[in-house]
Amino acid sequence: MLPGVDDGSKNVQMSLQMLDISRRQGVKALILTPHFYADMDSPESFLARRTEALNTLDNAIARTGYSFPPFTVGAEVHYYRGMSRSKTLDTLCFGRSNYILIEMPFRAWHPQFVDEVEEIADISGLNVIIAHIERYLDQDKRLVKRLLENDSLIKQSNAEFFIERSTRKKAMKLLKKGMIDVLASDSHNLTTRVPNLRQAYDIIGEDRDGEALISGLEHNGRIITDSAL
Repeated sequence: MLPGVDDGSKNVQMSLQMLDISRRQGVKALILTPHFYADMDSPESFLARRTEALNTLDNAIARTGYSFPPFTVGAEVHYYRGMSRSKTLDTLCFGRSNYILIEMPFRAWHPQFVDEVEEIADISGLNVIIAHIERYLDQDKRLVKRLLENDSLIKQSNAEFFIERSTRKKAMKLLKKGMIDVLASDSHNLTTRVPNLRQAYDIIGEDRDGEALISGLEHNGRIITDSAL
């Protein structure tokens, strides 16, 4: 939702509209996570662009006089070799927290990929959130199982996983097995990837265990946002 940083919001007006949609869906707090690719950018350059975009958005909000949910920034950090030993990895965490969002590789996995993310907590003490866990389910089943069953890793799913009829059953199964910890909108624009958390929560709520499942997701999300804001 930050304007002009990556493949998300193209301008301030779009960002304001996305924030307003989120507010009207009942979202109480947000963490904005533009993509970070270590092979294309340095942390210093990324953080400078992110700060500029954040200041632009803050100034626009002040001019509107509207009341939006509080938000802070982080990053969706694409996996890179040696990241567990990076001395700057913590600069990409959510706000003032020690939570960091990691996007796993989309190419065929090697065991070292999972080794690396598991070592992040051991070496740096950061809490790792695995982004959109549903996108990796076709990887090596042993490695996916290892990731899903690692209780020290927080597994995040996009709302779309629950909204799409073709994947809804699988999404609910993983959620009920405790393999999805938090839900995110993965909002990028106002057309193809809109803020959609409310729709996903409504679908989960239709299940006989929906109230408890939603309570768990909201509890986990609140812990993360409260520590970041």
